Amino acid sequence: MYTPEDSVTLADVDSIMNICVKSLENSDQVTTQALAQLMGHMLAATQVERIVAATEQSQKGRKEQENSDVSTPAHIAAENTKVLLTPRDMLSQLSAQFNKAPNRKLRAGIIMFYVALLAKLGPSFVEANYSLLVGHLMTDIVSNPKNGTTRYDKLFIRKLVGALLRELIAVRMLTEQGQIAAIQELSSSYLKRWPALMPGQVAPTSAILTIALEEVAGLLQQLGNAPPPVQVSRT
Repeated sequence: MYTPEDSVTLADVDSIMNICVKSLENSDQVTTQALAQLMGHMLAATQVERIVAATEQSQKGRKEQENSDVSTPAHIAAENTKVLLTPRDMLSQLSAQFNKAPNRKLRAGIIMFYVALLAKLGPSFVEANYSLLVGHLMTDIVSNPKNGTTRYDKLFIRKLVGALLRELIAVRMLTEQGQIAAIQELSSSYLKRWPALMPGQVAPTSAILTIALEEVAGLLQQLGNAPPPVQVSRT
């Protein structure tokens, strides 16, 4: 848990992920929470910028530097910084495990990994990446065919994703401005796309619409009297 975050590698993330997911099968609630904290720590570490040696930069970048009339200081030319995984790729690490989990216990445990990860990354990250988070949950989890084989599976997924959006993200992490932006995002990306009126347009599925509608209702309840930006987004 206390490994320096900038020393975590992709191999570390993969190996710890596999161990944690396998351990969920026989874990109690306390153990599941501990596994989630560990996985949240490892995945959050992929968002810490670390130094990249000049040899890892692209040939194109080097050529542009050589042709530049402005000289670059040696300490800047020698190193660059970047995160280990993009936020999208980081989230895909979890959805890949979720979608191949053979039972509900493992899926519920992996949702706990999401909770620990977002808590570790903090409200600023969540609010800045709300669109990405919602799109990830709707596309990579709710819309995945493996997660809707039965009516009970669909209801289970809807409950898990809805609780993540409502109880963690909306209630604990979004500012009032973030709540307004969340309503606008859900309205423009999902609610306003139903029904599909133009050729080539695809309406959101009933599962996605249900989650989006429930979350918008919850956000409006949080805000009380809807401010003007929200009223505009609903028209």
